[in-house]
Formats: sequence, C-alpha cells, structure tokens
Amino acid sequence: MTEQRPLALSSRITAGIVFCLLHLAVFIPTIGEPSSVLQNDFELQAQAIKDGDLPYRDQELEYPPLSIPVLVGPAYLGEGQQAFIQGFQWEMIVFDLAIVLLLALALPGDARRVLSALGVYTLGVILLSSVLLDDSLIDGGPLALARFDLVPAMFVLAAVLARDAARSATWSALLSVGAAVKAFPLLLYPVLLRGERNLARVAVAGAVPLLACVAIVLAWGDDFSSAITFHTERTLQVESLAASFFEIAHLYGAGASTTTGHGGFEIRADGVEVARWLSVLIGAVAYLALVRAGWRSRVSNLELVTALLTVLVLFGPVLSPQFMLWILPLSAAAYGFGRENVTLLVAILLTQIVLQNYDGVEDLRAAFVWPVALRNATLLVYLWMVCAPILRPGGEPAATPGVPRAERSGSPA
Repeated sequence: MTEQRPLALSSRITAGIVFCLLHLAVFIPTIGEPSSVLQNDFELQAQAIKDGDLPYRDQELEYPPLSIPVLVGPAYLGEGQQAFIQGFQWEMIVFDLAIVLLLALALPGDARRVLSALGVYTLGVILLSSVLLDDSLIDGGPLALARFDLVPAMFVLAAVLARDAARSATWSALLSVGAAVKAFPLLLYPVLLRGERNLARVAVAGAVPLLACVAIVLAWGDDFSSAITFHTERTLQVESLAASFFEIAHLYGAGASTTTGHGGFEIRADGVEVARWLSVLIGAVAYLALVRAGWRSRVSNLELVTALLTVLVLFGPVLSPQFMLWILPLSAAAYGFGRENVTLLVAILLTQIVLQNYDGVEDLRAAFVWPVALRNATLLVYLWMVCAPILRPGGEPAATPGVPRAERSGSPA
C-alpha cells in the first residue's frame, strides 16, 4: 500500500480558515431568525434564572448544571428576546467553528482524510438547516444554531481526539464537561477506557467537573432531581424509532394520536409503554454488546464511539432532530466520504424534510409519518454499517477510504 503523507500544519491551518469562512458565510445571514424553542423556552428560562429563579426548583430545567451558563449567558448580551436569540445563535456559531478547527488541526491523517471530514461535517450541518432546503416549521434558521447540542458534540469530539493522543487527564476532563452540559457523554467512558493505562488520572480529571457541578447546585440550595424525573417520565416521542410502527399503523387505520408533553409531541396508542421499554431494553443490550466487542476490537476510538452514540440515539424513547448533531462530527472524522456518511447524510436530509412537514404531527399525516419512518430506517442501515466491523468475529476493521490501517488510531496495544 502506498504510504500516505500526514497533512502539513500549514495546510491544516489553511483548510481550517477556509471552512470557517464558509460556515460564517452560510450562517451569519441567518442570525436573528426566529425559533419556537428559543422564544418559548430557552429565553424565558434564561431571563428567569438571571432574575434569581433557581434553575431546577423554580424553572424545572431538564439539563445538567453546565448547561446553565450556555443558556443564561446570552441573556447578559442585550435586552429583549431578539437580543437573546442573536446572542445564543452567535454562541452556537463559536462551537460550530470549534468543531471545524478540531477536524482541521487535530484529526490525524492525510489531506484526503482531513478534507473529507470537513466536507461531510459542513454538508451535514447545512442540510440540517434552511440554507439549502425550505424552513423548518419550528425554526426559521439552522437547527444547529437553535439548540445547544453542538456544545456537547464538540467536547465529545475533542475528548476522543485527546484519547487518541494519549492525553489521559485531558480526554477525561473534556468528556466530563460534555456530560455536565448534556448527560449522554457519560455513557462513552466504558469504551474510551479501552487500553487506558492511567486510570487514576482519568478518574480524578473526570470527577472534578462533575463534583463541581454538584457543589454549585447544593450551594444554590437547589434540587437536581427534577431534571432526572423529567426524562424518566417521558414516553415515546413521535420521531423515535419505536413510535414509527404506531404511526405507520395509524395510516392504515389503527388508532394512534399525539399529545404534547415534556417539551415535544408524544405518541398515544395501545402498547406504547411496552414498546418504550422494549426499545430501551434492545438499546441496553446493543450498548453492552458493543462495549464488550469494542474492547476486543481493533477499530478506532472514533468508529467505536460513533457506533455507541448511534445506539443511544436510535433506541432511546426520544429522537429529537438535533440528536443527529451528536453523531455527525464523529462520523465525519471516522469515515470521511465513505458509504457510512453517505447514508448518514441521507438520514439528515430526511430529518430536515420531517421538520418542513411538522404541521402534520398533530394528526399524524402521511407527509410527516413517511419521512420520519424513512429517516429511522436509514439510521438502522447506518447503525448496521458502523456496528458490523466491531461485532465481526476478530473485530477486524473494515477499510476506511483515505485512512491507511496504520493510522486507524485507538486500537488496543
């Protein structure tokens, strides 16, 4: 095999600047576009917390403590709802650019690998917006700027790249901070401990951000339990994989309906609770199987974490559109313009089509149901693609375009 030359630092800097400018050119014109979530949820919560409300006891915030500065910070940048929306969207642009720079400067490999990762990530965030397609009926601007999922996504990507660079304390601290913003990164620890030799550093670095969050909540006199019960009490959200079966059956005459709850639309039908627990059980079994197989596999950390995140997203009772942003940066870095990311980009495109037909959610019209079902089916295909190399006997990694096997970092020593 012809040896691939690592991309020079000067070329990485140039690529980073070019893609940052491209993202700014795409997203700056959308700053200030309306968003129902920013207007009706985040801005009201941020102003109330700024004025003295306790985040959990008074506002019933559903996110971990480090989400609070992310949500409340824009409220200090100006007065009024529009100033908050603009400040929040600028904040998300900063994290979007941070992901671009991580891919450009920290992803190992040659020019093809780095540029394809940047290209996939850029195409994905643009597809999941109103830049190329029609506006979402929920947000006037890009979804990535109307939620804060880019924040934990950035910390997870940085943590995996730091793990590959053998920086034990750094990767653990980054992952812990990500978990203190949105909880899901905490479930990635088991696979990133694979081959780790400095467990004491990992434990201390990971504990510090989480203990600091606990101390802050206690010092406020607040109670974090409401954020936990908010999620444990949720039933199947309309866009989840398990809900698709009820929605398709509804189109053929079975009884199903939707109701608002827990910040979104939930499905109501006979057997929903059984389906919810069955989906969670399947997800838990798949998660444990991947962790077990991953420890014996030679696939990279990027591939392993991507697969694990996809299981968490696909089999959870909630599959909000912004969850695609959890997977996108990691998958872009792991697979470039491979068939896996072609499939993922199709799923992202279908997600945006769902958002454009959200007026059909209340009565489960076909224009809403079929794009959701196709998106979930596409994600199942993607899941099989990213899990098969890990679960394959012997854990032999499949070929990744542009990445020589010697550069497939993260394999056990």
